[in-house]
Amino acid sequence: MSPPIQAPDYKHVTEECLRQWKSQSAAAFRLPDPVPMARFLYELCWAAVRGDLPPHKCRVALDSVVFVEESRRGEVGSVLADIIAHLGQDVTISGEYHNRLVKMTKSFVELSLIVPRLLQERCEEEFVWEVEQTRLKGQDLKAKEVRVNTRLLYQQTKFNLLREESEGYAKLNCYIFDVLYCCSKRLVELRNL
Repeated sequence: MSPPIQAPDYKHVTEECLRQWKSQSAAAFRLPDPVPMARFLYELCWAAVRGDLPPHKCRVALDSVVFVEESRRGEVGSVLADIIAHLGQDVTISGEYHNRLVKMTKSFVELSLIVPRLLQERCEEEFVWEVEQTRLKGQDLKAKEVRVNTRLLYQQTKFNLLREESEGYAKLNCYIFDVLYCCSKRLVELRNL
């Protein structure tokens, strides 16, 4: 078993809340005050990763809360994807905690709390593959990313070489005629003297 990880200080996801959400009468429970969305979701994810709350009960927890930013409730999936991407990159989360993070993410996708496209956009390739949100393996996905980036950065732009060559000859001709014109003008001036 992995050593305990340092979780945030819980301000909104308290022991009482966790007990209520785990119980059968969880639907009747409501948090008394509005809470900040990002902080609450961060604490909720940590509770699931630490094993304090089963991932399928997170929907009940979300239904029991009113956010300070209630008008932004539609952005819950986006904020959850950001939090999961952050937790997925944390190297201190390993072993059992990492397995819980993967299970929590799968559960959030199944509960339609997160759109898989957001995970693919924000998480590392290996983590997206672990969560089974892509058909490509981590190495294959990385190789595809390198190919696309290479194509975008190093693609040769096409030039009209015939036009450039013609412009070059035209400039050379203009220069020669200017030189000849100046020389012929000077010769005329010299003859007139």
